[in-house]
Amino acid sequence: MRRLNEPYENDNFLSFKRGEEEGFSYYFKEFYPSLCYFSNSIIKDEATAEDIATEAFLKLWERRDAFESASHIKSFLYKVVRNGSIDFLRKRAKAANHLLEKSFLAEENERSIQEKIIAAETLREVVASIKLLPPKCRQIFRMFYFEGKDYSQIAEELGLSINTRRVQKARALAILRQHPVLTLFFLASVALVS
Repeated sequence: MRRLNEPYENDNFLSFKRGEEEGFSYYFKEFYPSLCYFSNSIIKDEATAEDIATEAFLKLWERRDAFESASHIKSFLYKVVRNGSIDFLRKRAKAANHLLEKSFLAEENERSIQEKIIAAETLREVVASIKLLPPKCRQIFRMFYFEGKDYSQIAEELGLSINTRRVQKARALAILRQHPVLTLFFLASVALVS
């Protein structure tokens, strides 16, 4: 996992504890996208997942005095989002008497929740690492791996030769292979394509 700069992390935690917007913004930017992904992987409703993640941050803010260290913040946020997502499913199942949601609730177990947390955190690490790429490499990487475009489509859209696109993709992979989380991501994506 990516290690944050401890003094920087500590400064943000202290700012958060003092009730300063800067400290809160740090944690919001760091975890909001992965919490939305995590909730959406459970409830399959993107807009509601965003609401649940937002609600988790409201609860975090209200209880900021209770936190003794920054490490507890991530655990708290995932727990609140997990519970909020399951509560949403229960309410939806009860209101609609929907068999699919009832079976999900009956079969959902802690291992499945842990797998979804790992997937959300891996996604957060991948997105953070991709930000390290030069702009053109980053754009080509996203088009190839996330949008599923092939060499010729990317070359046409960006006005590049196919060879230039291949060189940029290779450059991006060389940079990203220095990050262990991304190595696992690439192995998984290659296995899915094969």
